[in-house]
Amino acid sequence: MNYSYKRYWEPSTAEVIGLSLSVNTISAALTYPIEFVKVRSQIRTEGVGIRSKNLYMGINPNKVFREIHATGNGLRGFYQGFESHLIGRLSYLFIRNLTYKIIYDRTKPVKAHNDLSHREKGVIAGFAGGLAAFLTSPADLVNTRTIAEGGKPKEWRWGYKGLMDGINKIAATEGGNAALFRGSYANVLRAVILNISLTGPFDYLNEKIWITFGDMTWNKYAALLWASFWGSVATLPFDNIRTRLYAQNADPTKNRLTYSGWADAAKKLIQHEGISGFYVGFYAFYIRTFLYAWTTVFITDKITSDWKRKAGLKEWQI
Repeated sequence: MNYSYKRYWEPSTAEVIGLSLSVNTISAALTYPIEFVKVRSQIRTEGVGIRSKNLYMGINPNKVFREIHATGNGLRGFYQGFESHLIGRLSYLFIRNLTYKIIYDRTKPVKAHNDLSHREKGVIAGFAGGLAAFLTSPADLVNTRTIAEGGKPKEWRWGYKGLMDGINKIAATEGGNAALFRGSYANVLRAVILNISLTGPFDYLNEKIWITFGDMTWNKYAALLWASFWGSVATLPFDNIRTRLYAQNADPTKNRLTYSGWADAAKKLIQHEGISGFYVGFYAFYIRTFLYAWTTVFITDKITSDWKRKAGLKEWQI
């Protein structure tokens, strides 16, 4: 027996991608200073056991923010490397959302209830995020080094003038194009876990709140607070490892610690800083994750709701 399932109007792939890139440009610009503080905090923590320092000495995000601001560059100082961050972020989102949309659209029509399960969405999100993270690792590498070098002696700094300058210098001085993907495995793990740990808890709690309280305006934002917390808990250990791999110099004499890979980085982190070292930068990471998601969801929902009304959908269909 053949069945046909009604599908209400949905934005096209081009509209989804275009809106995503526009909205995430705003979100990235608003939250980049928090990302900047988080990376600086992670860099400061490296090897505290070797230096006989307390793990929490000097890594409070408020203190790091004030110290960077006190250098005299004002707010502009928190946007060093923003070009590589923005290009990398938009490239990631283009690849991730395009992959997700294609797989989602190919799967959704055969579902009797016209949607995918939380587990199916999580698997698609994890795969799409991992693929995008691998392909955009060079941009993340350049960006992390640009942020990290602020605490290094001037003669040890990489001095990248921008994304392409950084890519060219890394390829020319550190062993060819393969060097551009140093730390990419940790980056992929980070992206996969972040996508899964955000998508699953968000969809689950958003649905439960809707069933319990009805269609309230705060549903999604409460779910975002919940999902951002668990996403941060699950992802930050891999984010810390990624930062260390990206920020290490090709010359081992210029590193506090030198790592052969993500597993070696995890081993040395535990050895010198303890398990709590995996969660350095948690508050900054959590706040950034929530604010980024909140801004993105708020603007995207507003625009897509307007599109659906213009397409003739009733309020209960939006």
